[in-house]
Amino acid sequence: MKKFLCLLCLCTAGFLIAQLSPQEMINKMNRGINLGNVLSAPIEGNWSGEATEQYFIDVSNAGFKNVRIPIDFFGYRTTGNTSIYSSDPNTSFTGSRSDFVVDPNYLDRVEQVVSWGLNNELVIVLDFHGADLKSEFIYTFDNQKVEYTNPNSAKRVADLEKFYSIWEQISERFKNYSDDLIFEIINEPYFHISETEMNAINSEVISIIRNSGGNNAYRKIIITGGTKTSYESITTIDSQIINNDNYLIATFHYYRPFSFTKSSDDNFNDYNWGSISDKNNVDNEFDVVKSWSESFNPNVAVYLGEFGADNAYGYNYSTGDLLTIPSNGSGYADGGPDPNSREDYHSYVANAAINRGFAFSAWDAGGKSSKTIHLRKDSNLVVYDFNDFNIVSFVPKQTYPSTIIENDIWVENIKNALLNDYSDRICTDVSALKNIDFECGFNTHWSFQTYGNIVQASYEDATFNSLQGSHGAKISVIQENNFNSAILSNDIVYNNGSFDNKQLKFTFYGKGSSSNLGFKVRIKYVQNGLNNYSVSPLLTLQTNYQENPFEFLFNVPVDVSEIQFQIICGAHEGVYYFDEFNVTLNTLGEKKMLNSFELYPNPVKNVFHIHGYSKTEKVVLLDINGKKIMQWENEKHDYDLSSIKNGIYFIEIHFANNLICIKKVLKI
Repeated sequence: MKKFLCLLCLCTAGFLIAQLSPQEMINKMNRGINLGNVLSAPIEGNWSGEATEQYFIDVSNAGFKNVRIPIDFFGYRTTGNTSIYSSDPNTSFTGSRSDFVVDPNYLDRVEQVVSWGLNNELVIVLDFHGADLKSEFIYTFDNQKVEYTNPNSAKRVADLEKFYSIWEQISERFKNYSDDLIFEIINEPYFHISETEMNAINSEVISIIRNSGGNNAYRKIIITGGTKTSYESITTIDSQIINNDNYLIATFHYYRPFSFTKSSDDNFNDYNWGSISDKNNVDNEFDVVKSWSESFNPNVAVYLGEFGADNAYGYNYSTGDLLTIPSNGSGYADGGPDPNSREDYHSYVANAAINRGFAFSAWDAGGKSSKTIHLRKDSNLVVYDFNDFNIVSFVPKQTYPSTIIENDIWVENIKNALLNDYSDRICTDVSALKNIDFECGFNTHWSFQTYGNIVQASYEDATFNSLQGSHGAKISVIQENNFNSAILSNDIVYNNGSFDNKQLKFTFYGKGSSSNLGFKVRIKYVQNGLNNYSVSPLLTLQTNYQENPFEFLFNVPVDVSEIQFQIICGAHEGVYYFDEFNVTLNTLGEKKMLNSFELYPNPVKNVFHIHGYSKTEKVVLLDINGKKIMQWENEKHDYDLSSIKNGIYFIEIHFANNLICIKKVLKI
């Protein structure tokens, strides 16, 4: 008997030790993703492919640690029609919770999907979420909705009893599952349910889960508040609820600013993200969450359950064309996030959460959706390569849909943005620039040279004067000479064809020790074995980093083998700081404009003509070395070359829709 008691004590102690604290669980969950639009659809497969085990294998292999599974238990899935009860005040509910029964076959399916995730060593969040949940329950609390039900009516009681009954059955089915299964009471109630009402719902569901026994006595439960939305939602959770339960995790969602994250919709038209104020807004609002968490002892564990931004340019991977947006005049997306901005947003928000001790799950609804990360080819969805998609105009819609099948199973740059530290992403080479934010070291992939008579110039780490992170560029010019006497250069980038017919848009931030401190940007490029330069006009620094970045555009001529980005600043004495470089590639050439214009005749004897569906704003004649020979402004159709000697030239056509095409012509 004594041995049995000792064994029982050991087993009990082991069980208790195995229970992670909420913050330990958050640390384990780390970086995650949503299986969106699958089990939360009215019927699984309506909005995205049906769930498969391969999906969880993909997610685990990629390095994610948690999957949030939105699941709807309303609609056909649970019996019991609450509309038979009166919505009038002071009426009585005559039924019971037993009237509402979740389809056991549906619970079997949910259990199968949850088990796939757990078997792949992922933490799984079972999130009550969906369209039927909204129409049958959440909207009934909102007096602006037709579904609104008086809080003192029989139907309000029936709706609550149905919701609680479903949680009783979920709790019973999963009570013996491991600690790696987490329950989330309800998705985004705060748009329609008040603070007081949500606190009451939280209290009751927590009690239901705890009283069901088994591992549910210690299971982590994710809750949020009512009334306030986004990052403020958790601040309305009653502190008594937090203090009365040791295994709660608070959650919030983040899609700010909507003007950017939902910019494929015609109501929103902000396609760029990443300015100083953009990042400061994230930091300030996440600090509100952190401060709220730290107002408790111990701190409340926090889970960022959803965030994300629309697909680049409003692209639909399942059609290879723009997303269909019924509310837009054209019926299609009229824009969407710039690709680099979308990547930057996901990376910055993800790491803003991780750096504050939160876990996250990015919103992803698969290859049919407006927010795609995993392409969902596991469910036999055919998706098309984004890089083959071309846009001439959004309105009117003129696109060339992609016809090339995508080989990857992820939108790779977004997956990597979520999984890697923000500083690691910055260290990553981007197109025609390397170590774009100096976080790999101020002299890694950057070099500084002085020329001529200038001897008093130096280059060092900007450290606390950097814009972001711990490193930046600091150039001190003590004795001025000319611009070419002090040059900061990025590594040479060799062109293997990736820059052909491309426009490179370089952006960066800077400040100086005095106002109007002058410098220039220069691109050194090798064309047909000869060095060439493209130089900006005079640019000036102020004493603080500017709100919007400096920009420099470089249209890559043909037959360019090398490109090098340089900053030249030897003409003025002072201290120069530079940080947060980036470069964006835009297609200029024939592929994008192939069917939208004609240039004829070619070869040309005297006059050539341009006919296009887009207005031409400027046409530039370049020689074989990229030197400008002639330029025509405003829309024309006929261009006279009779005064030009015979030879090979390039015609650079600037269209009104911001696209540029370079066409080789032969003058005879």
